[in-house]
Amino acid sequence: MAGLLLIGAGRAAANGYKILCVRSAKATAMGEAFVAQADDASAIAFNPAGLAQLRDTAVSVQGTLCNAFTEREAPSGEKTDIQDRWQLVPAFFLASDMGFENLGFGFGVSYPNGLSSEWGNQSFARYVATYSDLNVADVSPGIGWRIGASLLLGVAADFYYSEATLKKLVDVGAMAGAPGQMDVQSKLEGDGSAWGFNVGGIYTVNERHSLALTYRHPFSIDYDGNVKLGELSRDASTTVEFPGSVVIGYAYRPTSRLKIEFDLDWTDWSQVGDIRVKVDDPSIPDSVMQEDLEDTLAWKIGLEYAATDCLDLRCGYIYNENATPDRTWRPSLPDTDMHFFTAGFGYRLRDLTVDGAVQVVYYEKRTIDNNVDDNETLSSSSVDGTYRTWAPCFSLAATYHF
Repeated sequence: MAGLLLIGAGRAAANGYKILCVRSAKATAMGEAFVAQADDASAIAFNPAGLAQLRDTAVSVQGTLCNAFTEREAPSGEKTDIQDRWQLVPAFFLASDMGFENLGFGFGVSYPNGLSSEWGNQSFARYVATYSDLNVADVSPGIGWRIGASLLLGVAADFYYSEATLKKLVDVGAMAGAPGQMDVQSKLEGDGSAWGFNVGGIYTVNERHSLALTYRHPFSIDYDGNVKLGELSRDASTTVEFPGSVVIGYAYRPTSRLKIEFDLDWTDWSQVGDIRVKVDDPSIPDSVMQEDLEDTLAWKIGLEYAATDCLDLRCGYIYNENATPDRTWRPSLPDTDMHFFTAGFGYRLRDLTVDGAVQVVYYEKRTIDNNVDDNETLSSSSVDGTYRTWAPCFSLAATYHF
């Protein structure tokens, strides 16, 4: 029985890969090349220094609708599609100068990590992950202040709350050496919270050029929950580490109507450790999910053109490296190098601004040959094969100024 629980807890449903282009419709349309501008209420999510340049009070409600379509082609040629579904990622921002000349205040709620994936109980991935769901909410108050004519600085606190769920099957028959499959449902779920912070600065060289630097501190969430294997249930806990990141940005304004920004986003995934699940039963040893993640870079470019006094047109591109080596790659999150193609608009009507964005994400195909979580050793399954993924997303935001 101890062995069964160990296998049932072998996956913590906590892929920490941050989601790009779900926090702000404006930033998304510009490929998230936004830290050197940060000129709307969503500045709290990208660079809190930008709060110091906002001269009114703004309330913004945003939502991004996403889906991902993944196909796995087995070495035999058989093809399987993920069970795709549309998922809504909301965000809320409030920013105000509170009557101060050189200060700006902000508050935001967004979801920088998460989403879910599902392969189903009859799929090739049933002994690794049939359903995986991770949601991390970031509740962030912050302040920005202007120092002199050229420098903006900002700092924000981050309170993270997360819920995670993993479902998979365990082949009890194979583990016991019995012929045939005797699959039992395994479910691991828990929740937890943590504190972090982020800081940023914007330096305006002149009216055409500005530079920015941001840093987001790493954090760890302690999850408490339970693991179930059939009718058997035990309390369980684990800690998941989330990486720090640094973004540098350069914004160029060749004319009064055109803005171009280049950002380089570095994420320190190599400092994220393996995930160790502890079951509240002294007879059951800890189970460990190896990560071995690698640092990544994302290159971002975005453009905004003021077509009229009321209408802005935007577009952008991101190239984002993957963090997961072949040996620890899992189908619960088909991590690979990605290309983001984005476009959108902003329309101002008196005190109301409406921003929209569309993005198409192309995942480079990835061929996997591994024995992750000992799935080939402990069952008759295999996740080997070639994976192809693409994802469409749509964002809409309404911001009221007063």
